[in-house]
Amino acid sequence: MLARNRTTVKITTYVRSETDSLDDILSLLQGRVFHVTKRAYLPSILAAGQIRPNADDTLPTSFGSSSNAFFRNRGCVSLFDYRPEPTEEMRFYRSKCWPFMPAQPGDSGIAILMLKPQVHSAIVPYTRWKEEGALSEMVVPYVEAGHPGPISAELIDEVLCLKIEEDPTSLPARLRKALKCRALTAQPTTRTHGEHCASATAGARAGGCER
Repeated sequence: MLARNRTTVKITTYVRSETDSLDDILSLLQGRVFHVTKRAYLPSILAAGQIRPNADDTLPTSFGSSSNAFFRNRGCVSLFDYRPEPTEEMRFYRSKCWPFMPAQPGDSGIAILMLKPQVHSAIVPYTRWKEEGALSEMVVPYVEAGHPGPISAELIDEVLCLKIEEDPTSLPARLRKALKCRALTAQPTTRTHGEHCASATAGARAGGCER
């Protein structure tokens, strides 16, 4: 439990290998509206007592920032709206904006802020984007929704934290090692080590670059 002003919020932490299935966590999101942020940003959100919009681009982002984002340009907090039972088309768009995407091996992970149903009446659906004819602005159809202005921390039902650990034998881990070695090879001051990396990179297909 972490303090949320004078109350507390339940936090459940999941630690998974990068090769593990996340389907059980995904099932907890179905039917819910939630906000995803980096785990490192959670204490500041709770201390502020609210989830704030990033209209002026002064807050750290978890999914990258765009000045052309539809909901950001309207002073909204961007949310995932998983209330509908997904159709094939919805699943396609969900795969394009995966809520677990910011959780990468080596960092503190993500925090999924599950919101209470009281938030639902204020939610702006993605269809507003089409109604306004703002088709040049960015939105994720069937997935993204917005909340005008900040969301009180009192409306956070619970928090699911996810930390991803590296599996050294996985293909992504081997590729990361190979890319790191190639980057070192490109540095003139590390020529000797770079030559070692360059030769080791050739064995990355078998087990990655050994250092």
